[in-house]
Amino acid sequence: MSLIEKYRLAFGISPVPMLLVAQDGKILLANADFEALFEYDLDELTGMDVEVLMPVRHRNHQAALHSAYVQAFTQRHPGTSRDLHGVTKTGALIPLELNLEYISEGSETMMLVVAIDLRHRKFHEELLHSAMDAAASAMIMVNERGEIVFVNRSATSLFGYEENDMLGQRVEMLVPKEFQRVHQIYSGNFMDNRTARAMGLGRDLYACRQDGSRFPVEIVLTPVDAPTGKMVMSTIVDLTERFAAAKAVAQKNAELAALNIELSHYAYSASHDLKAPLLSITGLLSLSIEAMEEGQIDELRENLTRAIEISRRSAHKVEGVLQIARVGRDGMPKTPVLLEPTIQEIWLDLTGGNSRARLALDLRHRDPVVTELPTLKVIIENMLSNALRYVDTAKCEHLIGITSTTEGGHVRITISDNGIGIPARNVQQVFQMFKRLDERSGDGLGLSLVQKQIERLGGRIAVESTEGEGTRFTFTLPSEENGHV
Repeated sequence: MSLIEKYRLAFGISPVPMLLVAQDGKILLANADFEALFEYDLDELTGMDVEVLMPVRHRNHQAALHSAYVQAFTQRHPGTSRDLHGVTKTGALIPLELNLEYISEGSETMMLVVAIDLRHRKFHEELLHSAMDAAASAMIMVNERGEIVFVNRSATSLFGYEENDMLGQRVEMLVPKEFQRVHQIYSGNFMDNRTARAMGLGRDLYACRQDGSRFPVEIVLTPVDAPTGKMVMSTIVDLTERFAAAKAVAQKNAELAALNIELSHYAYSASHDLKAPLLSITGLLSLSIEAMEEGQIDELRENLTRAIEISRRSAHKVEGVLQIARVGRDGMPKTPVLLEPTIQEIWLDLTGGNSRARLALDLRHRDPVVTELPTLKVIIENMLSNALRYVDTAKCEHLIGITSTTEGGHVRITISDNGIGIPARNVQQVFQMFKRLDERSGDGLGLSLVQKQIERLGGRIAVESTEGEGTRFTFTLPSEENGHV
């Protein structure tokens, strides 16, 4: 039996398309599956030149069969990006995988060709690629050597590269330079222990775009056993918006916490600062009862009138504090404010007209200050209340002075006292939130919020003090609306 007859028998029972080609490039034998694959009738290919099955660009009638196959139909190894194609009788291109084997019979060399139709595989690959391209998350597949073999559309958009600029490159091109060496170690460890997991648990991860900008990412690694070897599919989520949203939420929470602190202080201030006016009203009403029993109508009328005035001012004070609390950081309308009557009204509310301390005013700035009246009242009231709280009982006279001057487009107001003063070690702590320096301190909020409100109005505050001699607070405010420091 001749060699051809032996192969004819084998070709007849083979489940895959097979072809036998002579050294001169003539087709010696093709089985039915091969001919059907290329749309030829039975035995129609026998005697034809094998080049009829090649794309025109690969045909070379001058070359021998060996050269033609080496140059055009070289066996492709798994993982290569170049596809092979055959041409059917009708001119259609077929994606193929060819396995070649040389056979020697005496002095004659023949080539056995086994063809695998890749159309079904290509269809599913294209279907898979289309699905992955439609994914919102960036997806990148890397082989064992750390080379990128697949990227979807979201990945190219996210990193700013063209697909061809990424394929075949090491994945470290997407990692910030200072982490590239470490990334290679992590990649090697993952290949040795291939389980699906999130990358960099407990660490913040960053990726790098083509323009060099970096951004926070979340990466999930999934091992893939492909016909071409071990792969890793990386699913990458850009966390820029999530980080920004978290930062905004944290900032909002901090603002709400600060506002809650302010609200609690205002509630405390409203109750604490009304204590003196209420005591004054109680005293005036007691005197009114005595005057009524004694028939002293004029004194009764005077006491009731004073009680009504204090009540009215206290109600206005509460409304002002609540107005500040409602407005918060956005501020409220500014109006012209005369300092002297405003200060006198606050002093009367705090002392009820009965205080051992003496208030001395030296207001050289006579023009109205354009500012938020309720806020200014809260500022001055806190500072005067603080001065009254820290009087020096060992001194014969308790003095509290307020001066005002104009300085470079600002009003400069100084409130000084001859009280017990502040120890040098505590001077820089008086504006700290919740800082209570001694048993006379309130809730530790007053001066901190005074500073905050002054800065919100566009001013600044400073303190000077000598222990045993007294304290001086100086703050500035813009003298015109919308002024700035």
